[in-house]
Amino acid sequence: MPTISLCMIVYNEENNIRRCLESVRGFADEIIIVDTGSTDRTKSICKEYGARIFDFEWKEDFSEARNLSISKASSDWILLLDADEVLSIGNSAGLKQYLQGCEYNLLPVRMTHFYGKKPADEKRAHFSSAPRLARNDGTVRFTGSIHEKIVSGNHSIGNTSQTRHLIRILHYGYMEDVFVNKTDRNIPLLLNERDSQSADPWLSYYLAAEYYRSGNLDEAYREVNTAIIFFLGKGIKPPALMYKLKYDMLIASSQYETAYRGIAKAVMLYPNYVDLQLYKGILQYKQGEYSKARDTFRYCLLLGETNMEYLILSGSGSFLPLHYIGLCHEKQGQAEQAAEAFRQADTLCPGLGSAGVRFETLSEKMQVQTDSPQPQQSCLSPYG
Repeated sequence: MPTISLCMIVYNEENNIRRCLESVRGFADEIIIVDTGSTDRTKSICKEYGARIFDFEWKEDFSEARNLSISKASSDWILLLDADEVLSIGNSAGLKQYLQGCEYNLLPVRMTHFYGKKPADEKRAHFSSAPRLARNDGTVRFTGSIHEKIVSGNHSIGNTSQTRHLIRILHYGYMEDVFVNKTDRNIPLLLNERDSQSADPWLSYYLAAEYYRSGNLDEAYREVNTAIIFFLGKGIKPPALMYKLKYDMLIASSQYETAYRGIAKAVMLYPNYVDLQLYKGILQYKQGEYSKARDTFRYCLLLGETNMEYLILSGSGSFLPLHYIGLCHEKQGQAEQAAEAFRQADTLCPGLGSAGVRFETLSEKMQVQTDSPQPQQSCLSPYG
């Protein structure tokens, strides 16, 4: 059976690292830790799990540290995790058996990104996928000082349909008790990287996400539009993730008219992206187009939440459209239909109706930068 090397970079992670390492017990054959200057108990905890620890002077470059970690791996496959993540394996033997005959050298893994207050709840999460299993054949390398990317090369990439029932990664880094000062760290790094290289629209996108999280909506909107315009100027369809961020922030800031004028074009580009359909329905609802909104929300239910090609908000294809369908019926004086829609929504997400939860509060301050399955995009930083 193939062997597995867990490769990580860490810094002052004593509150998270044990949970992470415990999750790979019995699966990872070796643990490679690159420590960038921890002053807490991080390294001593790692030693308890038999980790090989390499000290690394932090140079404000995540790729350099990441590349050191994978250069030390001796197993057949590399598993990439961050300290605020947990590996959830449905079938360890089945996964290793799959890896033994796998034809790919990069495998995306389904990700669940929790946000909000404790306890973690999959009703307060985003779903995505990211290449986190890599064949240790010497071709895996990262570039970029922040939001490091796998260097493009002869990588054959699988998809989550092959692994979704075997492995999943749970990300706790955007829970309120964990997320501390990341934006203050990330914005200067992103600005420095943008100053040091030719135009990269992804840097504008990442800056937009950071500004959005920090509450600077003007800068966030400017940066996300800069990213979108760059792609359009090159005759390239902007990635769906950029439209999700743009319309999320417009709705969150109650700029409904502006969002309404543009959402149809975004949906036309990505008609099977359930989050954009949800935004479209919300904007139709805000415009008083209740019948059209109901049809859009029903389409969200048909799309569901399983398309890991996109970053998907939990509930976007289930309890959220049902809740809004109830609101549409309510506005049209259809009390019986409204009650049934609210009942179905509450069955899927108990307390949704009684708590008066709306989309805006479910997703507030939670734009998760997806780990894209495309190697030329963000690989290890789920939004941040």
